Amino acid sequence: MSIGEAIGSYKKSRNMTLEELSVELSIDPSTLSKVVRGKRQLPPSYDQVISSKLDWKTTLELIDVRTDGFISNILRHVPNLDLHPAALKDLLQKEIFELTEALEGLVTAKHIDPEKRREGAERVWYEITDVIDKAMVMKGVLEEEFGLDRKRLIQKHQLEVKRGER
Repeated sequence: MSIGEAIGSYKKSRNMTLEELSVELSIDPSTLSKVVRGKRQLPPSYDQVISSKLDWKTTLELIDVRTDGFISNILRHVPNLDLHPAALKDLLQKEIFELTEALEGLVTAKHIDPEKRREGAERVWYEITDVIDKAMVMKGVLEEEFGLDRKRLIQKHQLEVKRGER
């Protein structure tokens, strides 16, 4: 799915007209129409407004495209992913356990063949990616289910990190 398709899906799910969405996003209707129809790429200058105004699923698609898959949209790869918080909790715990095992294997492999260590590092990379993918979805589900203000939470988190509280 492209960013334009994700925006179009958001518009359709909310029963919005293109004009209503263009006002909400402060994007010229003709530009937005071209983006949704795939005739034009969304300029990166709109990323912040898209992320702050639209839902987490659209934001996840935007992140996937802009990071060239570094943070991937697992919803595209696993379309039947159970988005219930309890199911995501179990899945995230499983992924964290697998990451912990991979990290332990890498740490204890100091004196083995460098190629085996490289393979271990690759496994850790994959496990970290699995945790990030599932955690991003969990964050979105929590925002949606509990009406959390993503922008406020990000600002608070960044402040706590700067203060050394996290």
